[in-house]
Amino acid sequence: MINPFVYLSVKLSRFSDLWRDRRICGMSLGRFVPTPFSGSHGATGSQSIPYKGLEDIFENVRLTPDDSFIDIGCGKGRVLAYLTERQVPCRLTGIELNPDVASIARRWSSSYSNIEIIEGDAFGLDLDKYTVLFMYRPMERETFGEFVCKVERDISHRIMLYYYADSESGFLLNDRRGWTLITRQTVYRKGGVYIHMEPQRYSVWKYSPADKNKYLNSFTAPESRQSFPRGGSYSDG
Repeated sequence: MINPFVYLSVKLSRFSDLWRDRRICGMSLGRFVPTPFSGSHGATGSQSIPYKGLEDIFENVRLTPDDSFIDIGCGKGRVLAYLTERQVPCRLTGIELNPDVASIARRWSSSYSNIEIIEGDAFGLDLDKYTVLFMYRPMERETFGEFVCKVERDISHRIMLYYYADSESGFLLNDRRGWTLITRQTVYRKGGVYIHMEPQRYSVWKYSPADKNKYLNSFTAPESRQSFPRGGSYSDG
């Protein structure tokens, strides 16, 4: 049973988020939208991270004009709204599978020249164009494993991955060649206010193809290579 104080605190946090949404975007981005692509694509529903959660995961992030940021499964675009509020100097992209949700993100972000919203499947993207990837668990565990394989196929340079709510599938990156865990934190209460009904975990990763290739080149046996089992359809969530 949820503690009544936690429940009321989260409600207060969501009200604050609503006010912030309207100030940045002119509309609310908070309501959860279930996905019609769960069975066919392994996608999850669209849900927005509390702004205080974004402040926590991005606390020490300094994006530059040379960076290119993408939110995989961006939903209505709150991550992009937060970074816009911070006036980051780089290009911001969001990709969303659900066309109804993508249209909301596109509607408010059309006022900002540095934001692009793509309606479609992240498995069809050329990820090598991006230096920073963000995910708020947009896909189920097996699909995430397949997406990691795509990242490794596409990327030719070092990238950063920020993965919010990673508890169910973030472990797939543990001890995976080329991936380095920078930090793994739990966020529940921020500034004296509970922002989630229960603790949520996030992780920050660096992926370097050079590190992976250096490791693989030191072996000749086939078993030195890692892979995930292939699943069904793919999606960005």
